[in-house]
Amino acid sequence: MSTKFSGVWGTFEYLDDTTEAIEELRKKGVEPTVLSPCPRHEIDHALGEPQSPVPFISLFFGALGCLIGYSLPAWTASDWVLPVGGKPIVAIAPFTVIGFEMTILHAAIFTLLGLTILIIIDSLKNPIPKAAQEYLRFQRDRFGIVVRCEASQYTLYEDLLKKYQAEEVYVEKG
Repeated sequence: MSTKFSGVWGTFEYLDDTTEAIEELRKKGVEPTVLSPCPRHEIDHALGEPQSPVPFISLFFGALGCLIGYSLPAWTASDWVLPVGGKPIVAIAPFTVIGFEMTILHAAIFTLLGLTILIIIDSLKNPIPKAAQEYLRFQRDRFGIVVRCEASQYTLYEDLLKKYQAEEVYVEKG
């Protein structure tokens, strides 16, 4: 799973400098990867409010679980009919507990599975340099911007990151 990284990455102390650099990079047509010690809505706004498919995965598999939760007991009750004293064989109320539990089960399991698959796909599609992964200040108090680019664009993006007060800028040639 080791994908070679080719590009520029820099560290920022202040959130404002980070968001301004992200906005400038996006104006140039680059989709940067941002490393942050905590989620910040300012970064999401600067990145253009990226939409995740995870809520739709949860909704779809939750609805599928609900359908299975009602269908399975209805099919079982109609296949092995038990005399219930004039009450309907396939009744909605007793199946609601099973439907609810299957909804939660399917939504939880497939959300975790979908999230895992999306993370793997993203890490293969957008590699982060090994040095940036090992830079522990991104977990404490610094913001990072990773720009994947060709060798001819190294100086352009290096200068852009420095223009917005990047503390350190690294160029890695894959």
